[in-house]
Amino acid sequence: MKTGLIFASGAALLCVAVLAEDDVPPVQGGRTYVQYQVEMAKARHPEIQSIVVSGLRDKTKDNVILGSTLGAAAVFRKVPPDPVKDAPIKDTAGPSKDGSQYIVREAFLSNTDHRLGTTEIRFARKPGQDTNRLLAIAKSVQSEMRRATLSAKNAIDPYPYDAAFTDNTYAQALTEKLTLAHPELLVMMIHATPPGKTTNVVIGSNIGRLGKLADEDDLRVIDKGSTNLELGADGDRFETELPLNDASGKRIGALGLVFAFRAGQDKEAIHAQGRAIRDELAKQIPNNAALFAPR
Repeated sequence: MKTGLIFASGAALLCVAVLAEDDVPPVQGGRTYVQYQVEMAKARHPEIQSIVVSGLRDKTKDNVILGSTLGAAAVFRKVPPDPVKDAPIKDTAGPSKDGSQYIVREAFLSNTDHRLGTTEIRFARKPGQDTNRLLAIAKSVQSEMRRATLSAKNAIDPYPYDAAFTDNTYAQALTEKLTLAHPELLVMMIHATPPGKTTNVVIGSNIGRLGKLADEDDLRVIDKGSTNLELGADGDRFETELPLNDASGKRIGALGLVFAFRAGQDKEAIHAQGRAIRDELAKQIPNNAALFAPR
C-alpha cells in the first residue's frame, strides 16, 4: 500500500526505511486531488463563491496553489509565502477590502492534523447575513478535506489517478460505507484485480488513487496471504494491510487500513481491529467481480 510509512511485515513490527517512492502519474491540466476536492466541496455548498487552497508543493519550498475553483489552470502557480504557515493554527474571517465578499481563511490539514497549507473560502456578502452560518460551512469544508487527505504528497496526486477507473463501483460504495461506520479509520483501500485482467489495482479508496497499481508490499499480501504492519514515519499512523476475502473465504486481493496512533498504544489490538473490519467487509463481497460492478 505504501502510504509513506515505515515498512514492516509479519506479526511483529519491524522498522525498515522505505527505499523508493511509488511511481506517480503526472498531473494533467492542474487536475490534482485537491482540485477535485474543492470542486466537489463547492458543488455541495452553493453559497460558496470560490475556494483556493495553497501550500508547499511536495519536495519543494515553493508556496503554490494546490487547488482552486477559479480554474485548474492556476494549480501550481506560485503565490506569496503564507505569513501564518508556521504560526499556531487559527482561523480568520471578515469582509474583503471592497466589502463585497466575506472571506474565511483556515488551515488545510491532513487527517492526522499536520498543517499542509491554507484554505481561503469566499462568500458573497449580503446585508443581514448570518456569518456564523458561513463559518459553519467553511468548517464543514475544512473537515471534509481533512478526512480525505493523508499527506502533502496525497494532496497533489493526479485526479483521476487512472482515467480507466472511477468511483462508480460497488467497491467504492463499500469503502464509503465502512469509513462512515468506522470514523477511527484514516484510510481504507481495497486492492483487487479486474475480471479478465492480471494487474491488481486500487478499486476502493477514501483518499483518491483509484487505479493505482499494486506495489511490492501489496503483492506480498495478495499473492502470499501475508500481512503488512507499518508505523508512520511521524509515529502518528499505524497501518495493517490484510488479505481480502470474499464471502466464501476466497482470497481476492488486499485491504489496507490506516488508524491514528499514539505512543504506547497496543499495536496488536489495532491489528485485531483491522481484522474485524476486514471480516465485516468480506461478508458483503459475493465475489471479486462484484467489486467492479456499478454501485
